[in-house]
Amino acid sequence: MYKAGGNYYQRFNIRSNIDANITKDLSLQLDFVDIYEIRKYPNRSDYLVWEDLFNAEPVRYSSYPDPTKVPISGQQLMNPIVDTHRDIGGYRDNDGHSIKSTLALNYKIPYIDGLSFKAMVNYSQYFSLQKDFQTKALLYDWDYKSDTYRVAANTPSTRLSQTLDQSRNITSQISFNYQKVIASNHRLNAMLLYEFIDYRGEWINAQRQDFLTNSIEYLNAGGQSGQSANGSASETGRVSYVGRLNYAYKGKYLLESTFRYDASAQFAPAKRWGLFPSISTGWRLSEEAFIKNNIPWLSNLKLRGGFSNTGLDNVGGFQYLSGYNYGRNYLFGSGLQTGIASTGATNQDLTWEKMTLYNLGLDFALLKRMLYGEVDVFYRKLGGIPAYRYATLPSTFGESLPQENLNSQNNRGFEVKLGHSGSNKNFSWDISGNVSWSRAKWDHFEEPMYTDSNQIRINKKSGTWTDRVFGYKSDGLFTSQKEIDNLGFNQDLKGNKTIGPGDIRYVDINLDGVLDWKDQVELGAGDVPHWIYGMEIILKYKKFDFSTLFQGAMGSSVLVKLGTNSSVPQQYVYDDRWTPANNDRNAIVPRRGGAATNYLVSDYNLKPADYLRMKNLNIGYTFPAQMLSQINIKSLRIFFAGTNLFTIDKLKKFNLDPESAFQGNGLYYPQQRTFTMGINLSF
Repeated sequence: MYKAGGNYYQRFNIRSNIDANITKDLSLQLDFVDIYEIRKYPNRSDYLVWEDLFNAEPVRYSSYPDPTKVPISGQQLMNPIVDTHRDIGGYRDNDGHSIKSTLALNYKIPYIDGLSFKAMVNYSQYFSLQKDFQTKALLYDWDYKSDTYRVAANTPSTRLSQTLDQSRNITSQISFNYQKVIASNHRLNAMLLYEFIDYRGEWINAQRQDFLTNSIEYLNAGGQSGQSANGSASETGRVSYVGRLNYAYKGKYLLESTFRYDASAQFAPAKRWGLFPSISTGWRLSEEAFIKNNIPWLSNLKLRGGFSNTGLDNVGGFQYLSGYNYGRNYLFGSGLQTGIASTGATNQDLTWEKMTLYNLGLDFALLKRMLYGEVDVFYRKLGGIPAYRYATLPSTFGESLPQENLNSQNNRGFEVKLGHSGSNKNFSWDISGNVSWSRAKWDHFEEPMYTDSNQIRINKKSGTWTDRVFGYKSDGLFTSQKEIDNLGFNQDLKGNKTIGPGDIRYVDINLDGVLDWKDQVELGAGDVPHWIYGMEIILKYKKFDFSTLFQGAMGSSVLVKLGTNSSVPQQYVYDDRWTPANNDRNAIVPRRGGAATNYLVSDYNLKPADYLRMKNLNIGYTFPAQMLSQINIKSLRIFFAGTNLFTIDKLKKFNLDPESAFQGNGLYYPQQRTFTMGINLSF
């Protein structure tokens, strides 16, 4: 997508898969993969390129008559041209080498029908050499009348950073498997497994800056000032005992039960082990005689239920050990000296975060799938979420505390899918839709004991939804100084002296004559939608086929930054901003350089992210086999496909995409609309 063509990728790989029968009961599997990858990119990351494009001011030139001069794009120093040209802004290259190999032995134990033994070891190793060379680029202003250029700014100084990263992971498993059909009605499948995982990794980094020339791209050519070297290592491991039992009786009564007994190196030895069982059941009522023989229009009816308990160990390791952090600076004499500092109090009690899930489900189909569907409900509890106890300790406490299993939350939701299918001569169809809802609530959140009613309303998290967004109610923009003089309350806490026409007008909710934090109200939810829905249509007529998928979401909001530090492309800031000539109280962007209150979170910049999108469309025609056989072709299909063809939403005027989770910060990769025409051909 870069005009400069600054991206390059090449891969070499060797793959070997060997399966061998050593004896009648013993077999061997040996897989080996060796991959070497070469990546060459411009220095600036992809998502930052889009941010720089959004921030580029539309009144600036995109190019000059002198193509060697790069235009300045606005207040920010980075420029999309610099970002995407390796020869201007530098490069970010990476050579990666990975090796993966697996050796497995399978042994069918004689004299015990259905019992087998498997031993497996997997070894993976990865090496990476990253080289980031950022060059100093000059940005120019151009005077049209005199046709002269001047250096307006420059990007940061030339800097070279090189990082060597390597890691290896060993996974070993030993398992017994048993499969048996008893009296034709009982199907049994059982497994016992032991697993051992050992991981180690380390990296080293060196940097220098202030290169005299861009021609020597090695560390020895950099300046002495600001040079640095860094490195670290990490290791972790896990031991697991796993069991699984599957049982089915006459294909009607289904049971699956599992357990995991895991030990994680992230925790102290006494808190290392966790037992996590689960069980799920199913009952195919449509196979029961009292339904099968009496309700012929009911072709499928199945009840499902389950309970599971799993553990999470995604925390920093070795918190149970005392130690020191490097890299702290201390002032001794006339200069800074690098030293160490204590890692803080140790925690012998940190252990697994536990997730417990309950779910119920129903599958059904009527009149040979003329109507079919699924209904699922779930309730999930998260307990022992790691958190710091700072909130409940006085500010005079001087020790650094470790994480503890303090917080807990619950989540609930449902999903419903309904469909209709059928056929009539040469025409067949299958139309289905689904909708789901879920939302999480804090059971307990480590926080102070609030006493003020407004603090309880706004700040308290325990017992409330996890994604509430609070802010101020707005009432459009000021359109005259008279409106400001007659406001009736102190909006900027400076007697409204900083406010002018074109600034956001807020509402004094509690009517105390001052706009402060107590006037905040709940505006909506976060950027994760509560409702997700979709519809799929599949049609076939003779040799023609058609399918499309719609998807959408509701119940989420996006905080859109408007003004100087906008997440919205700058042309929208210019075209739709408030100006004296465009004295519109409903302009989507306040005046430039306006009051600081314009940047408060409010319903003025918190926008609903609800949307409906045609995600994909496929239309095809398959030529008759009788016609193709005459020219020795087995099958031939022509097709058209499209993705993201249109969207219905309220964010178009901001040129933002409702599916992006980070769009409020301007850091997201835009959705692509694609059109494809093709032929599927086989001889």
